[in-house]
Amino acid sequence: MWIQRTPEETAKWKANAERSGKTHGLTIGLAAWILASLLLSSGWIVSFRSGVAVQGSFGGNFWTRLPIFAVLLSPVVFLAGRVERKKAVRKAELQTICPKCDTGDEGNAGASCQCSGTFVPTSTMKWVE
Repeated sequence: MWIQRTPEETAKWKANAERSGKTHGLTIGLAAWILASLLLSSGWIVSFRSGVAVQGSFGGNFWTRLPIFAVLLSPVVFLAGRVERKKAVRKAELQTICPKCDTGDEGNAGASCQCSGTFVPTSTMKWVE
């Protein structure tokens, strides 16, 4: 059965959502940084506008270009991580549930459910056996 969370539990839920968002953002940021560094160091240039990957001609070999591109692309970790963290937290905060029929949805807190219940944010409710 769904019951209302206490203010302390709601604060703990929000802290957990922030922590989960940070982990997700860091993972996405690091993956983007590693992939971009490797692709550019190996000479591949991807055009997202045309959807084509072409071999570029940069000076030096792979091992001399890798540290250079890794340093130049290091802000990618921060920027992509920040964007993804905010998206993950926002998505968690938008999740709603109808406590009457256990139907989940997103972004419709206060709306009526088909079962005549009302959707509430999952941050304010918890399941108890």
